[in-house]
Amino acid sequence: TAMAEKKKSPGKGAARRKLKADLAAGTVGSAYIFYGEESYLREYYLGELRKKLVPPGFETFNCHSLEGKDTTAQKLTETAEAMPMMTERTLVTVTDWDLFKLGEDQRERLIALLEDLPPYCCLVFVYDTVEYKPNRTMKKLCKTLEAHVEAVEFPAASSADLLPWISRRFKALGKEIDRASAEYLVFLCGGLMTGLVPEIEKIAAYAKGGTVTQADIDAVADPVL
Repeated sequence: TAMAEKKKSPGKGAARRKLKADLAAGTVGSAYIFYGEESYLREYYLGELRKKLVPPGFETFNCHSLEGKDTTAQKLTETAEAMPMMTERTLVTVTDWDLFKLGEDQRERLIALLEDLPPYCCLVFVYDTVEYKPNRTMKKLCKTLEAHVEAVEFPAASSADLLPWISRRFKALGKEIDRASAEYLVFLCGGLMTGLVPEIEKIAAYAKGGTVTQADIDAVADPVL
């Protein structure tokens, strides 16, 4: 399975690189699935989409959030078709709506929407507490998602990305941290940025010297079991 993972991963990274490039170029797509355990990055990219698509002050009219448990294909279609006000695009996020658990009627209505999504709407399905698990037996849905929706995974960062990120976070708070201490922090508190952000803030506030030590980390960090 390690080999299979290796083979699969470049494609997943490619979707995130494309999203980054599209945000920079202002060519944001029409539909996305955001999934993966690194909610810090997921939220960051959602925020970037919001900034790119909707000018400050117009969020009330043009940013629409739906919760999966309250969502139907009809409600989503109405929301997606709501015209933007004073902006070119709208942003619709649907959190924890498992697309592969929908009954046939709902599935057909969703497929119809995705095949004819209004050009001004950017639709994002966010998988937060629900796991994103495509069901290949639903061929028509899978085909529609592949054709019209960009699935972007936000996995836990590799240490090659995580350690420089930790260093930058501490630097922004006026502290240095060496590689060994950063690795120790990850060992103690886990490798998810979401969990590391508050720990870094606590440690930086506590550390007396300019460089964070393992003793500083031990003093205030909450270890993950």
